[in-house]
Amino acid sequence: MTRYGAPFAVAVLVAASVATGDQEVEVDTLEAAGLGSTKLSTLTELLPRPLPTKLTAAEIVEFTRRVKNLALFDSVKVETQGRVLHVTVSRKASISPIVDFSSGKTLKDSKVTLGAVENDIDGRGTRLGGKASYNQRGLNFSLWVNQHPYGPRRWMNEAEIYYTGSSFRFDPSTANKWHRNRFGGFLEFLSPFLYGHRLRYEVQAEVYRETYTGVGDGSLVPRPGTYLGVLSEVIWDAYTWNDLTPNGLRLSLELRPGVFVGAAQPRHAIKAAAVAALKLGAQTALVGSAVASGVNGGNPNHSVLIGSQAGVRGLADSLYRAERVGYVNVELRHALSLGKRWYLQGVLFTDAARFQTMDANGERMPWINALSTGAGLRILPTALVDTLFRFDVARLHAPERTWFYQFGITQYI
Repeated sequence: MTRYGAPFAVAVLVAASVATGDQEVEVDTLEAAGLGSTKLSTLTELLPRPLPTKLTAAEIVEFTRRVKNLALFDSVKVETQGRVLHVTVSRKASISPIVDFSSGKTLKDSKVTLGAVENDIDGRGTRLGGKASYNQRGLNFSLWVNQHPYGPRRWMNEAEIYYTGSSFRFDPSTANKWHRNRFGGFLEFLSPFLYGHRLRYEVQAEVYRETYTGVGDGSLVPRPGTYLGVLSEVIWDAYTWNDLTPNGLRLSLELRPGVFVGAAQPRHAIKAAAVAALKLGAQTALVGSAVASGVNGGNPNHSVLIGSQAGVRGLADSLYRAERVGYVNVELRHALSLGKRWYLQGVLFTDAARFQTMDANGERMPWINALSTGAGLRILPTALVDTLFRFDVARLHAPERTWFYQFGITQYI
């Protein structure tokens, strides 16, 4: 493969062309440099049509975005020379360790994960991974294989098997507590992501067996059973991933109808989510997320968990089992270069939430408001996929006032 210099290239990111999207370029072949073990066909399959074809400037910009969103490269440059489309990338390490740690409100609520993922197992952007973790005061295991979701001409799929353990506790004045165990898996199908459209569709079938151990004296004894359910998710995707300066918007709406066989209980859930980012400079970005979710009430084992791990930094973990949850996270990020592919990033953040918990009987409790503000530092080695070193200091203002310190090895949002 040949790396072509700028003197011979015609850049496609011309503002006027992008704005109109109607200027076409004849393209017969695609050549790439820096792919490593990734197959050239992986990139050609991201194009809107098989080659040879005519591509508009807007389609080339969208193709560039999809290559970036594979998250296999920390720089992507797409140019044309005559009837050839040239792609030059800087490849990240293919195999990434999953060594995640995030402190919680207490030591018991910390999250520790060990595993590994091959980010390009077949040269087509397919990820094969496995991990073991301590989370929600319990052990968890999972093994998965995920195809990337950016192919415009064929369905992709994801599959996972898992075991999750989760500790349940309620008002300290009661003895109600137990440990929930789930073993199951799912198979998910992702629709072709067509050019000229921002919508993607995903459908999933899931099954798990649920049992309980560690039931406290005098506790309500939950009934074991088997869950059968499906997921239907619509995603509007105009988000461009970048280690330092993501940009754009991604919206999703997820419906999960299901039934818990054995106890004859409906288990339905709905979730709406948004991730937005605005690039403010070469190494500065404003990033935010918003989530609203809910379940049919009556059983705390079917609930939404909110805490420091996901929701509001400083909020107690493995405690708030909610029927309805809404939260927002906002971060202002600015990075300084430490050398080739290493950065130091400073962050200012605000987290806010409103949620309604359940008691051990599944009865609704009063609404709770939560708010925290703070600052943090990240060290980013951009040669690795989804890996960094994070330290946050948060001041929780509600529902109580306290300081909170959190370490992690991934971005909070």
